[in-house]
Amino acid sequence: MRKLITNILAVILLVSLLSCNNNEDFKNGDIILHTSTSTQSKMIQDVTKSKYSHVGIIYIKDGQTYVMEAVQPVKLTPIDEFINRGVDGKYTVVRYKGKFTKDEVKRMYDYAYSQLGKNYDLKFQWSENTMYCSELVFKIYYNAGIQLCDIHYFKDYNLSSEDVQNAIKVRYNTEINPNESVVTPVDLYNSLSTYVIFDNY
Repeated sequence: MRKLITNILAVILLVSLLSCNNNEDFKNGDIILHTSTSTQSKMIQDVTKSKYSHVGIIYIKDGQTYVMEAVQPVKLTPIDEFINRGVDGKYTVVRYKGKFTKDEVKRMYDYAYSQLGKNYDLKFQWSENTMYCSELVFKIYYNAGIQLCDIHYFKDYNLSSEDVQNAIKVRYNTEINPNESVVTPVDLYNSLSTYVIFDNY
């Protein structure tokens, strides 16, 4: 019986070690997604038909790993804080398949830092005045000449649910523009230019 218990504990320990990630394998530019606990998370999940409702981009500075994310405001968040803020600590990290040139890295870095402190965009509009999470990640890459995924439009999504319609009334005070450009977290996950390097869902 003792041997059986020992074997079970050994298996549990092995599974734990294989499923954890100490962040040392992450690189600048990796994209991290999770299920947010924010009040709008369910609405985003319903509209995009995805478990992912928030996304950020990994940035490593002085040996510390951060996530640049568009919340209120756009900021750098320690990665453990970002992970713990998601539902059940579940998250996925995807990596760009290509190799960055020095010029691309500089352009990504310069654009990303120019966004710090910007207000979160509750209207999900394609502008430089405010920024929402997936728009920020997309534009950091796009500014370096890398288009990670297709740009969609509001009209491509089913916005008929009660939660979405209530949010539209509160946030827009008018009808939305069906041709407003939009990129969602799951668009970045589904990109043919990225691949999964970590997933504990």
